[in-house]
Amino acid sequence: MDMLALILEIFAVMAFFGIAAEIIALGIEKLEPLMGQGMSGGILLGFLGALPETVFVIIATLGKSYDIAIGAALGGNIILFTFGIGIVGIAYSRKWKRPIEMKEDYHIELYFLLASTILLGILVVYGSLGQISGAILFSLYIIYVAYRYAHAHGRIVKSSTAHGTRSALLRGLAYLAIGAIIIVPLSYVFVGLVSDLSSALLLPALWLALFIAPLASDLGENMSGYRIATRGDGGGSTAIVSFIGGKIQNNTMLIGLIGLLAAQPVLLGNAKFDLIAVIAVNLIALAVVSKKRLTLRGSILLVIAYVAIIIGALMY
Repeated sequence: MDMLALILEIFAVMAFFGIAAEIIALGIEKLEPLMGQGMSGGILLGFLGALPETVFVIIATLGKSYDIAIGAALGGNIILFTFGIGIVGIAYSRKWKRPIEMKEDYHIELYFLLASTILLGILVVYGSLGQISGAILFSLYIIYVAYRYAHAHGRIVKSSTAHGTRSALLRGLAYLAIGAIIIVPLSYVFVGLVSDLSSALLLPALWLALFIAPLASDLGENMSGYRIATRGDGGGSTAIVSFIGGKIQNNTMLIGLIGLLAAQPVLLGNAKFDLIAVIAVNLIALAVVSKKRLTLRGSILLVIAYVAIIIGALMY
């Protein structure tokens, strides 16, 4: 493919990602007052952000490409918990001239992220992923969704029965659906285009695996988080909760699906580096967000941490 045409296609897809991010931000803006931050951000937006990886993981697992499936499930954690949260924090600070103040019961996401991180650590020690460990991980995500739904149920029922709020609820869900229709297929197109560009520029394969492909596949989620943070002064907290909720899904449901769908127990020898890196990044996210506020300085340090991880991985 001609280099200029390839670059133009990449920018065109990025423009559509921007449109989708704006539509999703509108949807969350309508849904959060009706459902709360946890349900709208942690569950709905988190699931939407993780949807491309979910489809890819299922396809890779059924094709017995287990290392690729695990890498796809976990690669986004490194991006979103360093670069993603850092960019959201920087954008929020520049827009609203103050740090992000975490709101509502965001600590629920931190508890489930910690629990999933502990289970990943046990997997590293155990050395394989089978149906039992897969079922335990999958069940943790079901518990997370059930907990969030139970706490939001009263607000959802009230919103769905009242005439004025019912229409807002339906519009918000429609906006999310439209955003998903744009982002999910374009995520795969974009990863392919960026892969072609990196090959044309003769970039190392490790750059593609650790930096370019995950950044490309999570671009829609990053852009949605950015727009949510900059549209409203409480959006920074919702954006971070959505990142954590989506990556709880990656740690639990996606890794669990690999164990449940695999034809045999999956040995984790080749995937241990990915698991250890994700455990480290999860702990960084827990340490940063548990302070209840994200400052401009902390956001910049997260972006620097991402660059350091990439350089360290290349040197390794």
